[in-house]
Amino acid sequence: MRESDCNPVENDGLRQQALAWLRLLTGGSASSADLAALNRWREVSPEHNRAFAEAALLWEVLGDAAVAALESDPALASTRPAPMGRRAFLLGGGALAASLAGLAVVRPPSGLWPSFSELKADYRTRRGEQRRIEMAGKTSVELNTQTSIDFSPTAAGATAIELISGEAVVAVDGASSEIVVLAGAGRAEVRRGSFNIRKDGRAVCVTCIAGEVDVRSFPGGVSLHGGQQVSYDESGLDPIVATDPEVVAAWQQGLLVFREAPLARLIDEVNRYRPGKIVLLDSRLAQRRVVATFRLDRIDDAVTFVRQVMNVPARFLPGGIVLLG
Repeated sequence: MRESDCNPVENDGLRQQALAWLRLLTGGSASSADLAALNRWREVSPEHNRAFAEAALLWEVLGDAAVAALESDPALASTRPAPMGRRAFLLGGGALAASLAGLAVVRPPSGLWPSFSELKADYRTRRGEQRRIEMAGKTSVELNTQTSIDFSPTAAGATAIELISGEAVVAVDGASSEIVVLAGAGRAEVRRGSFNIRKDGRAVCVTCIAGEVDVRSFPGGVSLHGGQQVSYDESGLDPIVATDPEVVAAWQQGLLVFREAPLARLIDEVNRYRPGKIVLLDSRLAQRRVVATFRLDRIDDAVTFVRQVMNVPARFLPGGIVLLG
């Protein structure tokens, strides 16, 4: 038996602190300094790191229901992450450096909280938030929910935008130089036109809305015109497919549009905008087709649609958790 197993009081205290850290990170107001402080806390001992890993697994399953549980329990609600002393920081300096390089910089599991690079981004939107950025030369970038980008000039004088995570529409109308969007293992370049680009983990999807956009990913590249779409990852480019750009970029109009989309995709999309979490319990329902349009400012209409129109049983739990099936 591990020594830590013999001290349930100490273990319970670590669990409470780990949950408090997760409450901070998933609350939308965490900073890069908070993430660095978390990594220092995790490096105090293997027990600290284990407590956080277990809490993160719980959070992934329950989502915002964990927040509701914290707020309903006075003992947990009053818990706050304890600051680390200077001595502990110095003793853990080497491990901290490795932690920040290998853990804090990469995307957390299942996107439970923003990664270090997302928190350091020039622009970042939270769940359900959208933002438009006007640039010089009749160029604009519109960010969808949970999106992070950085700006930087290139050697050739073009404007480079790194899409760290999320989704954006880039529109260029007669700019003096091209716009380059770096995302994952490739890039999209445009001088006149507009396109939607989305990055989910390592997968990137580019949809040309108007004009022409060049997409490059090792070892080749393609040129897209209006209504064409291509995806890529580290393995290279997929074939070009035809798509409806108005459906892809409907979020700009405050809409989610589904045309013969699987139910699993509807749930994934709604979860990007809606507080809490929708969980599909019956995997046999995942491929049922959906034809529907929902307003983002009334996103819970999607849950009502699945219950009433698709006749899927639903259970509602605290914290915005909905169990379907």
